[in-house]
Amino acid sequence: MKKIYILISAFVIATSSCSVDEEILDEVNGNNVVSDSKNVEMIVAPAYAYLRDLQNRSGVWGTLESVTDELAWPARGSDWVSPDLQTLFTHDYAPTNTYVRNTWNSFMLGITRCNVALQYLNASPKSEITEGYIAEVKFIRALCMFKLTDNFGKFPFREYTETDYSKVPVTLTREQAVERIIKELNEIIPVLKNKADVPYGRVSKAAAQMLLANVYLNHEVYTGKTKWAETIKACDDIINSGQYQIADDYWGLFQYDNAKYLHSTESILSVIYDETNGLTGSVWIPITLHYNQKFGNFTGLWNGCCTTPTFVDTWDVNDKRFSDKRLISQLGFNQGFLIGQQYSPAGVALKTRTGEPLIFTKEFSIKNSKEEQGVRVVKFAPNPSTTNTSNAGNDYPFYRLSDTYLMRAEAKFRAGDEAGALVDINYLRNTKRGQPAYTTLDLDKILNERGYELYWEGNRRTDLVRFKKYTAPRAEKNFVTPDYKILLPIPLSAIEANSTLTQNPGY
Repeated sequence: MKKIYILISAFVIATSSCSVDEEILDEVNGNNVVSDSKNVEMIVAPAYAYLRDLQNRSGVWGTLESVTDELAWPARGSDWVSPDLQTLFTHDYAPTNTYVRNTWNSFMLGITRCNVALQYLNASPKSEITEGYIAEVKFIRALCMFKLTDNFGKFPFREYTETDYSKVPVTLTREQAVERIIKELNEIIPVLKNKADVPYGRVSKAAAQMLLANVYLNHEVYTGKTKWAETIKACDDIINSGQYQIADDYWGLFQYDNAKYLHSTESILSVIYDETNGLTGSVWIPITLHYNQKFGNFTGLWNGCCTTPTFVDTWDVNDKRFSDKRLISQLGFNQGFLIGQQYSPAGVALKTRTGEPLIFTKEFSIKNSKEEQGVRVVKFAPNPSTTNTSNAGNDYPFYRLSDTYLMRAEAKFRAGDEAGALVDINYLRNTKRGQPAYTTLDLDKILNERGYELYWEGNRRTDLVRFKKYTAPRAEKNFVTPDYKILLPIPLSAIEANSTLTQNPGY
């Protein structure tokens, strides 16, 4: 008899970095649970809760941003001395890297949670409700498979029907994984509902179309074969549906109370956070602000990560996406990029712990920076009046319509339609963001525009690889990275646990 343990915490786990003690409240027959439509949401809740793990600073988000020009974790004297962090930035990562392992484990955890949900959903009587939830869970699983394919190339996979765990799972190659993901997405898209027919935060038809567009856009990287027409078609389906619109207020998307604005404008898939209701996650504010940039109840600041001069130098500082000052009187700092002299909410010029002016500079040393070196980034606004400084309430726009336009523009340009690409780029850049329109286009401009719009949202590594910029020299990495390091190493722990899994070439 199949059984399900109903847990207090299993359905609200925010990130895999949190330690959660599970309290078993009841043990019931699994088939009875899924036969009651009120309980179906409990079955899929762990899969949805997993989406918050994708923003984990010690796992997926932190790792995949840290290998790019968008994010670095300099050692600052005796603070932040972490070879595993610093070697991500310098591309000296190895199969034993803690953060690479955390990232791999996170994606595998997501697949496992989805498979458990699929086991129970498929054991229940078929209905429109259960079929819809099956499609939603398959989307989340396909997303995890896509991330593994993109970052690691190959991975072991077990279908939810394969319950003999004494057998070693098959290892999917990149080509096999891509084929499977495309097939599954095309199967679930007709089943998934439109935005108006699903609650905010749930997977819609457009979310699956966004993932499909991503797979097609990067298809050449994975298989050597382009899929520009297919990319354009997937983006057309979203844009032409009329369900989403690009936000007029860019920074409104990233406020601490952003749910309503996201839902009414361009968010195609939001990951829901609630600082007071258990749907919690790590706050990005403490990891970047200097120790002395205190405001409200935020007094324990870490002075950790920064961005790089390589990335900052691509910007026109007059671009509205570069900074926003709406909360400066409450915070002392702007949203966006923090450069130069820093101030308290009262307007007092701040100093370092040694009494020097707290002036953030572009330059830093990855091995030994001063505490004021490095431009800081605040993409998501903190709540100035919160008492819960350990968790943020900003919802995370995992997929945005702005990205749909950027993907379609890139696919059009690569397919030879520069005029069509210019229309899409300029609609976002000029009409919506108020920047001068482009009259000509090239790949560097398209990559830069993606950086301006989507920085610190977890896309940069994939973009740099696709634009063949990932291995290029940059600040604090003055060499060309060997091509084999475009793929991350399979964690040693994963290889030791699976006798048929082999390391990526070069490691």
